[in-house]
Amino acid sequence: MNNEPKRTSFMRYSRVNEILRSDNALSRRLSKKTVAVCKPDQTSEDFPVEVVFVTDEIHKQGIDAYTMPKIEVIRMAHRLLVANPQPIPAIVAPPAPQPKAKAAQAKKPVAAKAAKPDKPKVRRRTPAPKAPATADPRPAAVEPPKTGGKTEDRSPPPAPLKMPPEYVRPFVPYVPGCAMLSNLQAVLTLLEPYVAAGDADAKEVCQKVNELIDDIHRRTVLPSAKEEPTTTAG
Repeated sequence: MNNEPKRTSFMRYSRVNEILRSDNALSRRLSKKTVAVCKPDQTSEDFPVEVVFVTDEIHKQGIDAYTMPKIEVIRMAHRLLVANPQPIPAIVAPPAPQPKAKAAQAKKPVAAKAAKPDKPKVRRRTPAPKAPATADPRPAAVEPPKTGGKTEDRSPPPAPLKMPPEYVRPFVPYVPGCAMLSNLQAVLTLLEPYVAAGDADAKEVCQKVNELIDDIHRRTVLPSAKEEPTTTAG
């Protein structure tokens, strides 16, 4: 199982908050101390520190709080807040997603070239006729050096053959794999407002995208890897 921390977002904090508030024992553990979490539209919403703490702990174990079963979220929250309560460390508000700049850069006006002042005309003297050349101006041909009675070959050596890649299907090269994962992650970010609004179709699409992300991540390998590393297992 991949222990790399998953990316947290407003949609995941919101789901954990709803689950903890629906449980009687856990809802009494939620304090009035809150942390502001930024929404995709650059506004924010306050969540209890216990909600943020439980969500972060889930993602530290490499699990997605959005697709984690509800009963598993409740069990982990009971362990962290009820069965074995610990002091909650200082929590920093998650960073806001940075939207891509859409405005095009304004074209800089091209400065007009300054007019050059007219140079005064200078009368040139007519050159005297040159004497006819008596010797052949062409340089003598130089014979190429000979080695052992044969002309030396100065042609460039042939280019070395390129080795074929060391990975085959169904593995995915590292750079295309990263590009695929980045694009699929952008799909999740764009669908978050619809899921937060209760759109069931958007929620189903997000779940399928998360499964596709895990599938591609398991098959992505470095170009120099001879076999699939164990760290790519999802």
